[in-house]
Amino acid sequence: MMLLTQALGRRVVAVDDASTLGTVSGFVVRPDGPQLAALRLRRPGGRSSVLSWARVRTVGADAVMVLSPEAAGKTSGDAVEEAGGPGLSRHAVRHGEVLGKRVLTDLGEDVGEVTDAEFDPGSGALLSVLVAGRTLDADTMTGLGSYALVVRAGAGQPPGSGGDPPDADGG
Repeated sequence: MMLLTQALGRRVVAVDDASTLGTVSGFVVRPDGPQLAALRLRRPGGRSSVLSWARVRTVGADAVMVLSPEAAGKTSGDAVEEAGGPGLSRHAVRHGEVLGKRVLTDLGEDVGEVTDAEFDPGSGALLSVLVAGRTLDADTMTGLGSYALVVRAGAGQPPGSGGDPPDADGG
């Protein structure tokens, strides 16, 4: 397991010719499930591009490995489409960053700001989100947009702490 902040700044290297394609500058998370959709890259010369998670071979201790230099060469809207995959809008790709995002519950309560998130470097699955000193299970995510990450009410709170809705019998 790895934290997103640990992967920031990692070199992205092509396996076939060992060329450095850029560095990781951010992440795109799918709004419909806790999964990385893409990496944002800062390319030589300061250009930015989006690298679909499907093109990532592995995230290692020192570098992110991709199969070929062409994997990170797209900077156009096509790269956004590819990163999104089926059912992911351009808006979702543009606003899919979780680091620094406001977190609200589905009842409109402000939980804090995302300081980090843990992910599986093999699959890209988002496992947990760190918010205001608490760890929230990524499965509690219900939505992600330009303003906030939305989680189910009571996420990250121990039972009986006031975050869970009362039982049907009033308890």
